[in-house]
Order: sequence, then structure tokens, then C-alpha cells
Amino acid sequence: MNIRILSDGKQGHLNQSLGLAQALISKAGGTVETVDLQGLSLLGKIRKVVTGSDIPRPDLFISAGHATHIPLICARHHFKTRAVLCMKPTLPCSFFDLCLIPRHDLDSGRDYTDTDIFPTQGALHPMRPDPSVPKDTTLILIGGPSKDFDWDDESMLNQLASISIHTPGHLVLTTSRRTPDGFAEKIRTAVPELTVVPVEETRPGWVARHLAHASAAWVSQDSVSMVYEALGSGAPVGILSVPRRHGSRKSRILSGLETLEKEGMVTGYSDWKKQNFRLTAPGSPLLEADRAADYILSRFFPQLRAL
Repeated sequence: MNIRILSDGKQGHLNQSLGLAQALISKAGGTVETVDLQGLSLLGKIRKVVTGSDIPRPDLFISAGHATHIPLICARHHFKTRAVLCMKPTLPCSFFDLCLIPRHDLDSGRDYTDTDIFPTQGALHPMRPDPSVPKDTTLILIGGPSKDFDWDDESMLNQLASISIHTPGHLVLTTSRRTPDGFAEKIRTAVPELTVVPVEETRPGWVARHLAHASAAWVSQDSVSMVYEALGSGAPVGILSVPRRHGSRKSRILSGLETLEKEGMVTGYSDWKKQNFRLTAPGSPLLEADRAADYILSRFFPQLRAL
């Protein structure tokens, strides 16, 4: 199976596509090629996609990100092949063979069986459990202000201090590009027990490598994609509380997180304290890319599924 990923240059979008592509290759074999469209005009993106080599002929194009919509459609028609989009599109889903859309972005009462929509539990990712490496670290991933969430330095520092007191072993924290300027230094001062690695000092794949070694993970409430990636590691996951924006309506993303808590897949900070400072371990890793890959193979490539 020959897969081409169309990338807009954003690591989060590329991770979604890679998660699906790697799951497909693990089941059907083949190759993955990434076509970088970052910085090109729309015409330039289309030209780069359709003038690409047809040796080997691509069986499937995958992309995520609004900037890849039109190039993905053009690739589908030019190569007369399948195209899968890993997000809720701004164009009709019928323009693609399949759209993998998080449940929190869909109407909860609708049945999507045999449609061009495949509901997923959160965004896809390439994270998988690795039993061969030691689990010797608690990894903490914090974000920052977003459309749905505000930020409170003091509240976050208090939570981090409590976690450092009640969690044995090595604790490593990294920030995101949304983390307020100077907050990493505040953590170093207020909670010196934590090893702080600002996002500017990390390289692609840093989070996945450290999640593989995590005996537990904490993720701030605003960093939804990181919550699902952490769940893919198989480690128990805690959720750090972040204040919602004043006057904002309850978002579907927040509803999705609450569902994860109710199902016992993650543990909120307040529940962690009630549970004698213990995180609830999920029954099994959340591997939505595998489930999506099984569906794609059975629907579009049954001859490969049988291999």
C-alpha cells in the first residue's frame, strides 16, 4: 500500500496523518511519503501535488488542516485514488472518500454508519504503548490560553506543587507554544522538584518519546489533543484544571473531556485528591488510529486486509 500525506507544516496536523498512515502500514504493509505544502500558494500546492511522481502509484492520500482541503481533492481526481481527511472539513464531506471526525465535533444523535464520516474518539495520533522501555517518569504537559480556556498562574502552580509532593520518582514538564511567557521560569522557582523543558528546547517527537517512558501523565485541560495522545501510551492520565473563559458556552471539546472522566479513562485533579492522590488507569490504550485503519481497509482495500 502506497500512502502520500499532504502536510501543511503544522506538527499537530502531521501527527494525525502519520498516526493513521502508520496504523495502515502496520496492517497492510507498504510505504509512506510526506509532501510538504508549507509556504506555497494554493496554486503552488496544487501544482506540487498533481505533478508528483506516479511511481509508485499512490493508493491513498491523507491530510489534516484546512489548507490541505483543495490539494487533497485535486490529488483524488488527478490520480483517481482514495482521499481521507483527518478532521471536520469546511467543505462538504462528499468531496472526500472519508472524513475522520472527532465525536465532539459531530451531532450526538446521528447515526454515521455507511456514510462518508467515521467518528473518532478525539484526534488521531501515532502514539502506541511500548512495553519494552522502563516506565520511570511522570510526564506533565501544559498548554495555555485558548478559545475556550483562560489561564491562572497561581492555580496551576498550586496543582503542580501538590503533584510534586504526592508523586514519587522523576517528574518532567514541558510547555506549549500557548504557554504564557515567563511561566516556565515561575514553575522552576515555585516547584524546583520538577524538571522543566520549555517547548522551545524540544524537537519533533519529544513528547512521544517521553510518553513511552511515562508511568503516568498529566495534561492541562486546554490541551485536548495531548490528552488523547497520552491515552495512547497506556499510562494513567490526569487532567490539570484550567479556568474556562468568562461568558463562554460549554464547548463540545469540554464535553468530550467530561465523557472521558465519566468513563474512567482520565482522572480530574479534584478526583485525584479524593482518591488519595491516585490516578485511575485506563482499561486499555486508546488506539483510534488502529480502529480507523481497520475500517478503511475493510471498506476501500479489502484485498489488502486479507494479506
